[in-house]
Amino acid sequence: MPGEKRQWRIGSNAILGILVLLAGAECLWRGPVRFAQAGDFNDFISPYVQSRNWIRGIDPYSPQNLVSGWPPYAKKKEFLARDLADGSLVRKRGIPTAYPLPALVLIAPLAILPWTIADILWLAISLAAYVVTILTVRSLANLSWADRRTYFYLAFALALAPFHTGLAAGSIVIVALAPAVAAVSAIGRGNNILAALLLILAISLKPQIGLPFLIYSVLRKHWGAAAMGAAGIATLAAVAIFRLAVSGTHWIHSYLYDNRVLFSDGSLGDFTEKNPIRFGLINLQVGIYAVLSSRNLANILALVITAVLGVVWLFLVMRRERHFDSLLPLSALVVLSLLPVYHRMYDASLLILPLAWSLTALTGPARNAAKGTLLLLVVFLIPGGTALEQLSYSGHFAAVQHQWWWDAFIMPHEVWALLMLGIVLLYAMRSESQSGGAGGIKLDSRF
Repeated sequence: MPGEKRQWRIGSNAILGILVLLAGAECLWRGPVRFAQAGDFNDFISPYVQSRNWIRGIDPYSPQNLVSGWPPYAKKKEFLARDLADGSLVRKRGIPTAYPLPALVLIAPLAILPWTIADILWLAISLAAYVVTILTVRSLANLSWADRRTYFYLAFALALAPFHTGLAAGSIVIVALAPAVAAVSAIGRGNNILAALLLILAISLKPQIGLPFLIYSVLRKHWGAAAMGAAGIATLAAVAIFRLAVSGTHWIHSYLYDNRVLFSDGSLGDFTEKNPIRFGLINLQVGIYAVLSSRNLANILALVITAVLGVVWLFLVMRRERHFDSLLPLSALVVLSLLPVYHRMYDASLLILPLAWSLTALTGPARNAAKGTLLLLVVFLIPGGTALEQLSYSGHFAAVQHQWWWDAFIMPHEVWALLMLGIVLLYAMRSESQSGGAGGIKLDSRF
């Protein structure tokens, strides 16, 4: 019997090792390799040019300035001049991006470099941030290197499609997530100054990613980290505005225009059928609109549903004050944050948090919810919505794609999975609260 157990242990370890290697190979192929194959056009080139324009003291949100400032060593795509001429550049391509001014300040050190160097450095920074995110969340979940669950976590984290998409696109999300989760670790060690600096990085680069972590620090009653973080962001914004004011640049109109157009009919942020790639979005409006075919109702219901779930989350947090050192409340918060506003597939990189929690809770009072969480997370091992869109446009699924249930439930399946995941995590919070248990993250408890 001891020999059989030893052989089983060796076999299971070998399987886990193979899974980690396969997931790592998939990540490299679908992430960095696709980034390299994409050539000069990725999600980073627009903020790079915009930051260069900010340094020069000209409007960073002007489509004209974006095209005129396009890097000389980057291929000038044919659509730039065409879309600029007919006024559709922002609507059709999403550029110039509406990233806030503090993000452009932080990108400035890369923006002073030639594009060919900055592009490579950005990939290196993104990969480093990805590694930091995986390792930091492992540490937050107290997953020991001697624990087989750790290697399952690594395999699953390396296989998550949102990270692949983010790395391939050169998305700022991947870089912003690393300081966000590192800030939680710093809060746990009582290092408010470091936590504040990390929150400044995360929120400035991508507010939709960083703000839930600021809310978390406030609810943890780490007023110092929250206050210093807010002050730091305000300082970056003041520096950015001062630079443009000195040069007499009027930028607010362009910034508001870029934001408004991003959600107009047929734009990249549009969740209706006028956007041919709408199922690459994961916010709740996509699924609700597919069912009700009403833009206004989709917006209202998405906000109402998220608000109700948010109130439940807050009630459960207050109810479990002494057990707020679990990774679970933060996991539920980041999932709920994905529901009410514009989010693309790579923003679901946040799901690495509920992934880690679920593995720590498989034997606890919330074990059923943990199993349900893992099952729902399997959905995000492939970019399902985008893949189904591409297959549909190439003629696949012709027999069913006009059925009402196809657009209502199959195409936006990732959206419904996120909603179900939020509900499951709230149920898990209730279960842990009733049992008086808390798993995972061990933080300095001052709630």
